[in-house]
Amino acid sequence: MGQIIPFVTVDNAMDAIAFYKDVFGAEIQGDITMLEDVPGMDKSTYKGKVGHCTLKIHDSTLFINDAIDEVMLTPGDRIQFVLELPDEKTLRTTFENLSLSGKVVSELQEVFWGALFGTVKDQFNITWQIYYGHK
Repeated sequence: MGQIIPFVTVDNAMDAIAFYKDVFGAEIQGDITMLEDVPGMDKSTYKGKVGHCTLKIHDSTLFINDAIDEVMLTPGDRIQFVLELPDEKTLRTTFENLSLSGKVVSELQEVFWGALFGTVKDQFNITWQIYYGHK
């Protein structure tokens, strides 16, 4: 088990989802998580904004969400990669190896959706969201 999934951040995710459904025949997998429903997010500020959506496009997967600030819309930061790993040991080793020459964006931590998760920007300025244990 383990896969790399592109994660795209846009200014209007609901429009992008509709566009990709129309253009590619994409199908929404599971529920769309709205930012207003994420613990700690201000409901009025993020009303109608997508926190996470999984699209199935043929045999591929695409994650998509709305930017929560202008920084997320910076060229080069709009596409990140999500790396699902098979076990905690592999996760910790991978996180450490990426961190050696990169920059930790968020430390490994248990997150509300039931995984051990962290984010690192590598030496080539590529952002990796890595996790193990989605429940």
